[in-house]
Amino acid sequence: MKTYWLIGIVVLVDMTLLLVDDYFPGTLRSLGIPVWSLYALLGVLVLVSTLTHNPELEKRFGLHTLLLLSVYPMLVMVLLTLLGGVSKSGLSVTSPLLWILWGAVLWMGWRDYQKDKEQDEQTLD
Repeated sequence: MKTYWLIGIVVLVDMTLLLVDDYFPGTLRSLGIPVWSLYALLGVLVLVSTLTHNPELEKRFGLHTLLLLSVYPMLVMVLLTLLGGVSKSGLSVTSPLLWILWGAVLWMGWRDYQKDKEQDEQTLD
């Protein structure tokens, strides 16, 4: 379980750094962090999370993970916009497509959570 949370924290830090570099280009370079290393780290995290996949933990923390991994980046984008940053990739809080995708991801996650909850209740009966 410690690995699960460690992966989650590293993913959030990685996403934050990538968003900061998108909104304020050159920030990572000035800190001496190569952007490619963050993408490589994401690849390693995907591999590690695939290898350590635990369906029980996924079921237990699925909704929490979905909310954290979808709400947190949006909050970071709002903060970066308020700080005067402008996205170079189009990932911006003013993008209607981003809001539509975000809503769809949350809705599908909630729907899956409800289905799992109903199945658990049926197996208990």
